[in-house]
Amino acid sequence: MISFGFLTIRQHQEHEYATEIAKRACLYGIEMYRFTPLSIDPLTEKVNGEKFSNELQTWISCTFDIPTFIYDRCFYHSDSRSKRSKPIVQWLKKRPDLVFLGNGFVNKWELYRILRAHPLLSPYTVKTWHISSIQDMIEALKLGKNLILKPETGSQGKGIYRLTQTKHSLEIQSTSKDIQTIKSKTELKTWAEHLLRLQSYICQPLLPLKNKYGQPFDLRVFLQKDEHGQWKERGRGIRIGEKNTFIANIGAGAAIMPFKDWMNQLPEPQQVLINDGIKTIIHLLPSYLDETLGPLFEIGLDIGITDEGAVWILDVNSKPGRKIVLETSPDEAEILYDAPLRYCRFLSQGVEVQ
Repeated sequence: MISFGFLTIRQHQEHEYATEIAKRACLYGIEMYRFTPLSIDPLTEKVNGEKFSNELQTWISCTFDIPTFIYDRCFYHSDSRSKRSKPIVQWLKKRPDLVFLGNGFVNKWELYRILRAHPLLSPYTVKTWHISSIQDMIEALKLGKNLILKPETGSQGKGIYRLTQTKHSLEIQSTSKDIQTIKSKTELKTWAEHLLRLQSYICQPLLPLKNKYGQPFDLRVFLQKDEHGQWKERGRGIRIGEKNTFIANIGAGAAIMPFKDWMNQLPEPQQVLINDGIKTIIHLLPSYLDETLGPLFEIGLDIGITDEGAVWILDVNSKPGRKIVLETSPDEAEILYDAPLRYCRFLSQGVEVQ
């Protein structure tokens, strides 16, 4: 039997998703486990986690060897549990006896540099600055009056700020809609030092990505490898944020609209232009990231679309959620739950399984 581990920062994280996968595991000759990095005993290298019982159709607590194949669903933040977990996952990824479904990404700054180096993808990347000091932030503010600040290693739309310069002040809006007004370099220095004490950031121009109702929106495309290791698009949908906000992240309350419904509102020439850009990105980006970062399993691709039909790569996520697919293409649900198992079987063809 193939041992397959569902790895998360916290116990029972993504419980429903893990359970749906586990219910199907036996059909593929797979035993499924779930555990956290901190549940590994550093002395014995045994795991105190849970195994899915096919007979009982539920998870049972047990101790087991680290599974040969690991599906990494760890999301890191600035909390102590994340900080303790990350080096353990890095250690696991270096072990030659373990296989991760996907290698994951480097930080957003390195990802930007990789995309910028591709001659055909570069035109779709948003100009980005690395912010690791107060001086970096001051230089960025000289280049634009409306900027967006993102954590270098952030995910799920957390820790993002909008910077808006007025004649006499700088307005800083968080994703929670709080607005702070800064009127001096001393105040800016205090705020920036506090922010950058935790991690570095990236800074970009805030693109005009709002609909006629003043709501921010973007396109999320969900891509995944099939049982032959080939990239497939599983679904796409428009994410629409709340008015007076600046991101369209589902975790921040964004609504979802089928892509076709949104496109049908546009003139046909604009549709052609948009589809051409999206097609180019989807055709080139997954295989290019495989080549430069190592094999991936799935990608959440966020694309911004302006009123003129310009298409921009806003973000690329190696651990995407599935809500876009489940809401816009509910008939794809079975494929989503089977996909990690099918890809695991594909990977196992080159690995000696006990």
